[in-house]
Amino acid sequence: MAKAPIIIFMPLLFLLPFSTLALTQDFCVANLLLSDTPSGYPCKPESLVTSSDFLYSGLAKPGPILNPFNTGLASALVTEYPAVNGLGLSATRFDIYPGGVVPLLTHPGATELLFVLSGTMVVGFVSAARNAVYMKTLHEGDLFVFPKGLLHFQYNPGNTTTTGFSAYSSSNPGLQIVDWALFKNTCRRKLFITTHKCTHTFLYLSPYKYLKDHVHPNTHPLRTSKLDRPVTMAKAAVILVLVPLLSLLPFSSLALTQDFCVADLNSRDTPAGYPCKPQTDVTADDFFYGGLAKPGPNISPFNTRVAMAFVNDFPGVNGLDISGARIDMAPGGVAPLHTHPEGTELFYLLEGTLVSGFISSTGNTVYMKTMKKGDLFVFPLGLLHFQYNVGRETAVGIAAYSSPNPGLQIFDFAVFKSTLAADVVEKITFLQQAEVKRLKGVFAGSD
Repeated sequence: MAKAPIIIFMPLLFLLPFSTLALTQDFCVANLLLSDTPSGYPCKPESLVTSSDFLYSGLAKPGPILNPFNTGLASALVTEYPAVNGLGLSATRFDIYPGGVVPLLTHPGATELLFVLSGTMVVGFVSAARNAVYMKTLHEGDLFVFPKGLLHFQYNPGNTTTTGFSAYSSSNPGLQIVDWALFKNTCRRKLFITTHKCTHTFLYLSPYKYLKDHVHPNTHPLRTSKLDRPVTMAKAAVILVLVPLLSLLPFSSLALTQDFCVADLNSRDTPAGYPCKPQTDVTADDFFYGGLAKPGPNISPFNTRVAMAFVNDFPGVNGLDISGARIDMAPGGVAPLHTHPEGTELFYLLEGTLVSGFISSTGNTVYMKTMKKGDLFVFPLGLLHFQYNVGRETAVGIAAYSSPNPGLQIFDFAVFKSTLAADVVEKITFLQQAEVKRLKGVFAGSD
């Protein structure tokens, strides 16, 4: 392992000369001083972009509490983390305190992939096509996917705080909390009482008044009648979660789109993904994956373990433009130069210290930062990137990708573990014959 730097940097030396031929734009760090557009923010001039643009530390600690839900939320969307602009990924951290909830909500523009960092939580979503509820109890290390645009929720059933990390298949996934939409809106009391046109929820006046006051006090107060019954706080969280569900279910069956397409792995893959498992056979377990709860197999000689949650491992992400992985990098370990041809990577460091970097294809510029616990780093789609552990303890991180099957090509394997003849490698890399043979030996490649 003393020669690990060769493994990292040798491909860099021979790949740089032709990487300048790239015709695409590598990234588009958002210029937040300009107006947003349907396709994202205009780009910051590339000459002003630095490595710091790709590092974000805002998820290292809990965010502000959202009342009355007793949940802290820290966001890494494009407005907080401009580097994700146009890259098809963003993230949040949420801390649900005992008794807290993430109430019914939707992300109109994105799938959500949730990884439980600590604690226990109950999660679920409601399909639009059949109003079926898919619900699971999750523990530390578990993964769950919420399909794009569907109503979903989470709550903490335990006595300790539960923390989660969520990645989204958009740099700006959108957020609509149903309780706020119904009870924190600007609908006037008189209009609601006389016509009920404000909400069409079929709620009686008493619970509507309670929820309006509880979710957003002092907004268009409603008078109660003598028949109104008090609602205890013990029931408040349940009402906040379930009342919108009950009122929204009647029209959710009008949805015209397909909610999800759990992969039928017995069928052949296609460029658009796997064919769908019959929806009648789909259960909540299809959207749950426990394979990231512990380290994956070691990849030699890099001293790094990788556990994947791509579509072949986690069929629930099929067609949802997202997937995940867990990386455990021992001291001195590396993630050598590699690419994901089909996906942006968003990496969140859970433990340890490591260096992360990538190389632009347009100017061969290296963007490289040292990451600490809680930091986030984004690797743009298809670019050569690497990581290595500079600490004394194992570095652990989780990665999200903007594709259910982002692909992986490790350049050391492609060149030195392949059937590419040694004399050809010598010609195309400008390496000396002895070094080619040595590296072919390290990676057990053929001559």
